Amino acid sequence: MFQEGKIKTYNQERGFGFIEIEGEAKDLFFHIKDFPNKNVLPKVGERLKFLIVEDQGKFKADHIVRLDISYQKTPSPSVSQHNDLQVERATLYHPPKKPALSKLFISIGIVIIVILAVLAYGKYQNYKIQKQQQLEYLIQEQKRLVSEQRAALGNLPEQRLNEQAKKNLEVSTNTPLRSTTSSTSVSSPYQCDGRTHCSQMHSYDEAVFFLRHCPGTQMDGDGDGIPCEHQFHR
Repeated sequence: MFQEGKIKTYNQERGFGFIEIEGEAKDLFFHIKDFPNKNVLPKVGERLKFLIVEDQGKFKADHIVRLDISYQKTPSPSVSQHNDLQVERATLYHPPKKPALSKLFISIGIVIIVILAVLAYGKYQNYKIQKQQQLEYLIQEQKRLVSEQRAALGNLPEQRLNEQAKKNLEVSTNTPLRSTTSSTSVSSPYQCDGRTHCSQMHSYDEAVFFLRHCPGTQMDGDGDGIPCEHQFHR
């Protein structure tokens, strides 16, 4: 239960004093550490409101309320100016949102990875197509050589023709396609006549002949041994 009293004595050096309670013969001890506002020194005659508690076998005042002092705090000019400055800085400066920026970088990185993957896959597909086209070309070249050997040598056994065609094919694949050799099969219906472009060719076989045996041809831009790919859909 709270009681009221007045400060009777106070020793500033030692930080304690006594409270006079109306109707009580004995004064009550108090210490400055129990005061709510230590910046304002206690004064004799100041009215207090408190609880009486026991401390180490002795009674003292605790939960002291200073009735003669207003506790409404007003910020000092320096504090108010500091707060106003902080509000102004917070209003003018908006720090960048790092999470949003990091998400943007992650999204850009994912897009770049997808694009690189698509390009790599496209190159791989083109490589497979070129390999397939070269294989088909070698097969057709072998068939053509077998047919030329049949026409030149007559009806020889199939096994001998295949062996001869394989040898011719190996020799042709190990020598540059733009050969200037003029020694072709005697039964070839084509001959070098100065034509060098695809637009001057009438068939794919004719283009192959000119590419292999005639100098100065310009029908294999990518150097894969297949002439006039777009014209004859190769």
